[in-house]
Amino acid sequence: MHATFFPTTTMPKLFAVPDVHQFDDISPDVDEKFPDFRPRFFMPAMLDKPQNPIIETLKLHTPVSPLVVPRLPQEVALLTLDPPIRPTMREEMWANALKQGASRSEIHSWDSLRPEYTGQPSPSPFLSEQHGLVVAAARYYVHPRIHEPVTELKYVRPYELLHALKKTVLGLESSLHRWDPGVEKFVALVAQKGARGIIVLDDKDETLSSSFMERFLLIGTLLRRLEILVEVLRKKFAKEGPTIHAFTHALSTILVYLRERLTECAPREGQTNLPLVAIWSAYEPYEDVLSALASLCGRAEHTPPQDYILPDHDSTNLLSLIYDHVQTHLDRRSSKFVTATLAFILTTVSHDYFQQISRSVGVGGDKGLPRKTRRPEQYGMDEDKEDEEDEETFEMDPSIDEQTFPEFFPLHLVEMLPAAQKSLILLRVAEPEHPLLRAPKQEVPPLGWFWTWNDVEGAWNGQRPKLEKQRTPPPAPALPQSTKLLDQFRVFDLEPGLQCNTVSALPGSTATLHDFIRSFPETLCPITPTLTHLTSIVLEPLAAHASTLSRALLSLFISPLSHLHPAVAIERRQLLQFKSHLQLLHSYLLLASPAFKLRLAAALFADSEVLDDGEAVPSSRSAVHGKKDKMRIGQRYDPSKGTIRGGQQWPVGLSFALLERGTWPPDGGDLAFFLRTVIIDSLGSKLDREDGGGRDVFWVEAEKRMGFAIRDLPTEEGHNRWLNPLSIEALDFLYIDYKPAHPLDLLITPDILSKYQRLFTHLLRIMRVQHALSAVFRMSRSAQRPLFPTLSQANKQLLHLRFIAQSFIQSLSSYVLDTAVGGNFEPFLARVSPPASTNVIDDSAGFADIFSLAKAHSMLLDDVLAACLLRSTQRVAGDLLRQALELVLDFAVLVGERWEGRLEEYQAAPLLHELAGRFKRRIGAVIKALKMLVEKGLAGQRDDLREGLKATGGVEALVHLVEKLSEWW
Repeated sequence: MHATFFPTTTMPKLFAVPDVHQFDDISPDVDEKFPDFRPRFFMPAMLDKPQNPIIETLKLHTPVSPLVVPRLPQEVALLTLDPPIRPTMREEMWANALKQGASRSEIHSWDSLRPEYTGQPSPSPFLSEQHGLVVAAARYYVHPRIHEPVTELKYVRPYELLHALKKTVLGLESSLHRWDPGVEKFVALVAQKGARGIIVLDDKDETLSSSFMERFLLIGTLLRRLEILVEVLRKKFAKEGPTIHAFTHALSTILVYLRERLTECAPREGQTNLPLVAIWSAYEPYEDVLSALASLCGRAEHTPPQDYILPDHDSTNLLSLIYDHVQTHLDRRSSKFVTATLAFILTTVSHDYFQQISRSVGVGGDKGLPRKTRRPEQYGMDEDKEDEEDEETFEMDPSIDEQTFPEFFPLHLVEMLPAAQKSLILLRVAEPEHPLLRAPKQEVPPLGWFWTWNDVEGAWNGQRPKLEKQRTPPPAPALPQSTKLLDQFRVFDLEPGLQCNTVSALPGSTATLHDFIRSFPETLCPITPTLTHLTSIVLEPLAAHASTLSRALLSLFISPLSHLHPAVAIERRQLLQFKSHLQLLHSYLLLASPAFKLRLAAALFADSEVLDDGEAVPSSRSAVHGKKDKMRIGQRYDPSKGTIRGGQQWPVGLSFALLERGTWPPDGGDLAFFLRTVIIDSLGSKLDREDGGGRDVFWVEAEKRMGFAIRDLPTEEGHNRWLNPLSIEALDFLYIDYKPAHPLDLLITPDILSKYQRLFTHLLRIMRVQHALSAVFRMSRSAQRPLFPTLSQANKQLLHLRFIAQSFIQSLSSYVLDTAVGGNFEPFLARVSPPASTNVIDDSAGFADIFSLAKAHSMLLDDVLAACLLRSTQRVAGDLLRQALELVLDFAVLVGERWEGRLEEYQAAPLLHELAGRFKRRIGAVIKALKMLVEKGLAGQRDDLREGLKATGGVEALVHLVEKLSEWW
């Protein structure tokens, strides 16, 4: 349904809309009152086609008409027989391009619609390559700069900027930049305090201007920082040694040289319209050099002053630092300017240090390392010692072994130099007239760096270059006194901000640096492609002389007749020959001398019972002094009281004279009386020289320097077994002391002597058990007093145990003396024997110096200790062997108890049976432990062949003991 509205319908109206027809009557009146308003513009009718104003504008220009080629009549053309000339499209195109491009712009843009557009060609189709003002205007229009109150913007012309930067690169303040001491940098000069200054080059933006000035500001900043460092080093390390002073001088010389070079760079006075890129590129080498120097000195660009680190004034650390920087730039293939500058510092700084090292080994001077003097302690067993002449000996300064060397020193040279330094001191003491000490200084070339190809090739061929001595000025050079008045005002000729001592240098110092850089090669010589190879050639004379010096001292001990004065050669040969000392130690401390071993056994051990039970046993001292003191055998030992009283067991194997006073260990005076002639009598005929010329000096000295002594051993519970004469450790307190003369004490050190004494103690234990078994043999063979007259089985077990114990001890003794000791000592004695034909040391001996000889001597004793199961790593097997020896001694004590009647037959039989079982089990455990050690030692077995002799070694020798202790028992 549709609603119908009628006009007569009355409805409320919100808005009253007038009827437009009501104005028809008054329109004529209005037209008369108001003037006509006519249109002042019109829009032409658009054609029914696309509109392109650019094309329409271009049509206004009259195109260049094509070239008119004259045409000849056909008749003439036929007469001339020339074909008609027709222009080609290609020729027309290039001709038009040549004519139009020179006068009109080829860029079509909206800008060409401007009436003032001239149509001149543009230098480039890119906006960035237009005129600077055009680019700057476009950039400012596109990206206008925001105004900042704390920023001061200053536009400068290129000429003004370049001359200001010329002062900056010299480390001076200018009209545009000032030096900020807080951050040690050049910053823009501003009028408002606290504001940030920005300098913009005309026609350039802020980024390009900052990038252009960055190199110049960096050069000036690093140069100023290094000058400040030079002043600090001169004030702080003026007395710290020649190395740090040489470093300061070299750095100062380089800065002066760089100033001179920078002063000659563009722009100069009066120069205008200079290319910025060319100038900017010309300063690149100086930026590289200063950056390398700042990195070396800890003054890099981004390092704040609070993080500065002064160069280490220690010579070795400073040289290592410089060497590392030189090697780094060589590896990076840096420019010749950078590498040569750092190489100049290394060459200058190394000069004094190389001289010091050379003098320490006797090259270029007589300076020796410090040494200490001491007096040896007197030794001996008796409290009343004979007065001996005081002997002055020398002690090496421990700083020799504690000194450090630069990291670029080869490892073999680092190991060789301390030995050579000590060898020089010892050689001066042992033989002051040695030819090596009297050699002229000119025979050894000076040590120093050389870099040119000719010098390297000459050194390779054995012709060392003649190095000029580089002298450094004193720490605080004073201005030279001159009689000319103008020289006194020389300081006023300097540029503002410079000091006289900052830029002053010795005459010719910069010329030396200039020549060094000019002659420095682009690359290292092919013979030494790396700095490590060059270092080996440079240090080769030092290594050669150190080796010669060490071998000279070694030859003095192995071949004493070499280079000795004829009047003292025979005397010195006996005193210095190391082989004679080894034979002495081998004969006495290792019991290789039969005469000494026999006399020692007679003084300490006894294998027979001289008197019957209950009778007194006189000692040798009682017989000498006619004493009638008696000691009863049937007394028991009380460790707490230290006396012998009733019921004491018989310490089988020991001499009864040692127990005369009833205490253990025996009194020092008694022990000294028993042993006073053992060493002297055993020397015998050795004191007389073979040529009949009197007494042999070596053995006379050996008589004075060797003697028996008593060591202090612990007495607490668990460590006092040596206080019991029945124990296997009863004689551990006794040892032989030997005082080698200087400088032999370097080859026979206290540590080496302690190893000899451990072997001597072990051999004494074996001798004690051997004499105890000899006593058992004597007691068990008596037909009048059989030990087990009624128990035949026990008697058989006694004889069987005596046999296997005797075999065990005999095998062990022969192994220790012949295989463990003799098998290692004989090859070593052959190695240290003098050459038969010449007076030079045989290189096959394998000793570089006396310290390697001492090390080989110590390793020899380590092998002997290992072969005897006396090393700490062989504690398990060593304890088993010691327990086996103690069981044999317990067996001898048990037989002695039965022999003296303190044990009945039925009491001793089960003890004997138990002891035999324990001994067999212990021997089995020893063999098992030996086999395990042999299996572990096969992997590290080594062959040591010297002159046809093979050393039995340490663990390797145990296979011989395993073969001897086979399971035949």
